[in-house]
Amino acid sequence: MTIRAMNIRITRLQLAIFTITFLSGLCMGCESGGSDEKGEATDVVVVVNKEEITREDFQNELKWSKRKYRVRKNDVVEPNQETWLKMNTLNELIQESLLRQEAIRQGIKVTSAEFEKYLDQNKEGYKEDTFERALEIEEISRYQWDEKLKANLLIRKLTEEVINRKIEIPEKDMLDYFNNNKEEFQKGEQVRTLHIMVETEDEARRILKMVQKGKSFSDLAKEHSLGLEGKSGGDMGYFEAGQMQKEFDGVFELDVGSVSDIIQTPYGFHIFKVVDKKPERNMNFEESQKQIHAKLLHEAQEKAFQKWVDEIRQKAEIIIKYEILDSI
Repeated sequence: MTIRAMNIRITRLQLAIFTITFLSGLCMGCESGGSDEKGEATDVVVVVNKEEITREDFQNELKWSKRKYRVRKNDVVEPNQETWLKMNTLNELIQESLLRQEAIRQGIKVTSAEFEKYLDQNKEGYKEDTFERALEIEEISRYQWDEKLKANLLIRKLTEEVINRKIEIPEKDMLDYFNNNKEEFQKGEQVRTLHIMVETEDEARRILKMVQKGKSFSDLAKEHSLGLEGKSGGDMGYFEAGQMQKEFDGVFELDVGSVSDIIQTPYGFHIFKVVDKKPERNMNFEESQKQIHAKLLHEAQEKAFQKWVDEIRQKAEIIIKYEILDSI
């Protein structure tokens, strides 16, 4: 498997990724040794303003990175690609540490009530023990998940306070963008489906037989599906080809009212029922406005965010223990 071939998806657990050129600004703070002042072995990978990030911290974050880029346990990753993942992981840990320290400096905290609400939002749609099962599939402990969510929420609060609230996008800018980039605002063929996901092929075959005998697909989804949309009868809404996993592209070949064969993915066994289709068409400005606003706002926020982080980084003391890093 190559990095280029990875199905890269950005989750809400990732605020931003530094580029590898970030390290060029750290040279004065770098150390090649892996020992402390007494010459004893140390397990610290990097020190950010006297905050130590250990080998265990790094290994846990590396696991997150591999999951984020859809690298599975048995995937073969070439040495240069492993280095790329490790450098990304290092950059993310440094950034998270700097921003956490900045939040403390500015007196920004995450309350228990805020965290519980954020946790509920991230668990929304999971049935009973399926959330814990999803963590098991991803090989992530509940403690690691909670700690990552807390860090993410803290950084979100910080950036919202310092950056996001200060940025506005005029409607004129949005209209100019629409007029200059109309080719971007086309809706491809869309399909609306109901979806059932289960753990085993035997269970999927049993459900498919019930569907073929006339049993309500929505009722079966509510009763059996492990998918987030199961409680709403499996309704996934409309989506275009390429928006979902490639294994699902064949759904577009089905007629309205048709049910798919069983489709296997790393997450389970899936059955789809097509309930509607919409042909490809051009979008008008009103339809595109929300999308344009989100795009321009994101670009403006990213630019302001990176400038702000660069300023924080320039003031920081960052020491990287490359011998420890290389041994991981």
